[in-house]
Amino acid sequence: MEAPLILAIETSGKTGGIALFKEILLGEIALTSKKSYSTIIFNSLPFLEKNLGFFLKDIDYYAIDIGPGSFTGLRIGLSILKGLNLAFPKPVIPVSSLEVLATNFINYSQSIVSLIDAYSKEVFLASYQWNDFYLKIKIPPICISLKELPQYIKSPSLFVSETLEKWNEFFEKSLKNFFIKPPFSPYLSAGLVAKLAYIKLKQGIAEFKNAEELLPLYLKPSEAERKSGLKIT
Repeated sequence: MEAPLILAIETSGKTGGIALFKEILLGEIALTSKKSYSTIIFNSLPFLEKNLGFFLKDIDYYAIDIGPGSFTGLRIGLSILKGLNLAFPKPVIPVSSLEVLATNFINYSQSIVSLIDAYSKEVFLASYQWNDFYLKIKIPPICISLKELPQYIKSPSLFVSETLEKWNEFFEKSLKNFFIKPPFSPYLSAGLVAKLAYIKLKQGIAEFKNAEELLPLYLKPSEAERKSGLKIT
């Protein structure tokens, strides 16, 4: 059976972009300005089609990072996805940004703790462990205060985040030998989103969603929602 062609979108972190994947990463365009995500990503599609020799109608799946992460970025990413899906409807494989961070270290033998800054002295956290390319969830995505974090860490763990330096001193003091720093700075990218989606497809554990029904994984209300008294259900 021929490998599926996956178009992946990442807009939740420091760097956004779009990638094309078929067993391996065929091409990726990354950018850093959230204001221009929509325009640049849509304008990148003809470039990828021309230079990689594919057509949007040939895509088998979309993959997208649904968060947690930037409220603005996540909304933009879903808008892009829904626009593409109107023209070329395909199944969508949503992945968490916390899973994507762990995909920087595929088959790392120990626990991986993924963190995203939730601001207001809070973090989005999840813990995973790779086992023969299967990403086992040890702690599902949650939002907690930073001071609560040490109670969740029960063994030496690799900590991965785009903003790890912000908490280095706190982790070194509070976690001691349980805090393992990564050998390079982890990042979020469309290429990693695509790779994770492909791994899940091969294992038969990919979750398929309809683009129109897909919602971001916020885990906490936005500042505007908090001021208005709204709560996430």
